[in-house]
Amino acid sequence: MRTTMDYMVGNTAIQIRSRKNKITVIDVRKERVRKSILKHLLAALVITGLLILLCFYVVRLENQKVMLDKSVYALQSQVDDMIKGNIVLQKEEQSLFVDYDTIYKKALTMGMKFPKKQQVGTYDAQKSTVVRMSKTKAVGNNSTGKTDKKQFP
Repeated sequence: MRTTMDYMVGNTAIQIRSRKNKITVIDVRKERVRKSILKHLLAALVITGLLILLCFYVVRLENQKVMLDKSVYALQSQVDDMIKGNIVLQKEEQSLFVDYDTIYKKALTMGMKFPKKQQVGTYDAQKSTVVRMSKTKAVGNNSTGKTDKKQFP
């Protein structure tokens, strides 16, 4: 059975507790201060634990950010390499296109002339490897007054 009684001794409040064969006298103000300190200590420990967890979470997020930045940088360098390769391929593609009109005009300005009938020789290619020579037939005049030649009959 537990009985407690509060008494005022002078200007100090005390509490008398009896447990089985033991009687304890407790200063109420000191007990309240001790409980208050314990509550504050417990709150500080909880807050410290939360701050430590928050720090680990922030460090983990920073690590993820760094890893994502590295992967973004790697992907960006791949995109840059692909763009450079695409530019090279476009230049090669443009160099493959032949502008026959420009070549024709340059050849005429450099003195190109159409061959005479005696200078043109044709050949018939069949499935065999033998090449046969034959004479060329004139098809007709075009709008420039030149004669079109039929190369393969």
